[in-house]
Amino acid sequence: MSDRKKSPDGAAIKLLLPLIEAMRWGQPQRISEASESIVSAIEESHPAVAKKLRALTANSHTATVNLAAKVEGLVHFEEAGHGFEAVVLPAAVEAECRAIIEEHHRRNELASFSLNPRHRVLLHGAPGNGKTLLAEALAHELGVPFLRVRYGRLIGSLMGETGRNLDLLMEYAATAPCVLFLDEFDVVGMDRHQGGDVGEARRITNQLLIILERLPSTCMFLAATNANGLIDKALLRRFDFVIEIPSPGVDLQRQCAARELAPTLTPGHDVSKLAERVASLGLDSLYEVVELCRRIRRDLVLQQGGSIDALLGNVPSAEEVLDRNGVQLVADPFKCLPEPTP
Repeated sequence: MSDRKKSPDGAAIKLLLPLIEAMRWGQPQRISEASESIVSAIEESHPAVAKKLRALTANSHTATVNLAAKVEGLVHFEEAGHGFEAVVLPAAVEAECRAIIEEHHRRNELASFSLNPRHRVLLHGAPGNGKTLLAEALAHELGVPFLRVRYGRLIGSLMGETGRNLDLLMEYAATAPCVLFLDEFDVVGMDRHQGGDVGEARRITNQLLIILERLPSTCMFLAATNANGLIDKALLRRFDFVIEIPSPGVDLQRQCAARELAPTLTPGHDVSKLAERVASLGLDSLYEVVELCRRIRRDLVLQQGGSIDALLGNVPSAEEVLDRNGVQLVADPFKCLPEPTP
């Protein structure tokens, strides 16, 4: 085959995977875009195949497409944008998460022992420490779509509506390998023995017990909560892994601040030594650490670093904040910076 024909065919082959995935998930727009790209690539070299492909995908009203239409608004279909490298985690938590990924990568070996990868994971801990980031990272490491449940649309006001929504979500998630992420899990999985009018809540919790048992291992179900103690005890036992994301200590805050203040993010300035000062402030969450570091970077752009001491609570600075020529950018009220070298 000539090079002229090889190139279009090669492009078409690369587009097959997006087409197949779009068809698996019942996404008409993606099906149309991928098939049209393939048709364009092969129309000259394989006109008959191109014509048949266009006809086959013109009306892809499959059962999956119909199911996808029913869950529209309940779940946001995403391609995970980062892996573990983007999440700051305690070493033990990262090791456990990597072990979960390894189980799924070794699915065939487990199957030979009549075992499936464990796939029901609950993340719990104070807000702002990376539970959602970690969920997306797990999807990226698995190489599968990230299905983020839209909590506001999941909870229905009519009797039985929430249960029907859960059934639809789980049926859709079982279509193909994915990570299904449900935040605020304590609301839908609340303890059935709590006081108050819990008739509907009990029905939802009972339904979740059945759903989680039946969900195939190709779907990793990831739930997150800030209130682990409110979840029904029987539901907790359904999870294969219950992982605490603890509030960060000084070391973890220093690691996070070092990433956010790395020279690659502050072109022309070196503020990397400020990570130690940020970590010493005793902030409550990694979210606060990230936000403070971003304010520092913004100040470097807008104020040439003139407000950094104020951002850090007027902690006297040493020689952390220098531009590329070593010129001091932060005020030195206590004269702790060395005199510039002539």
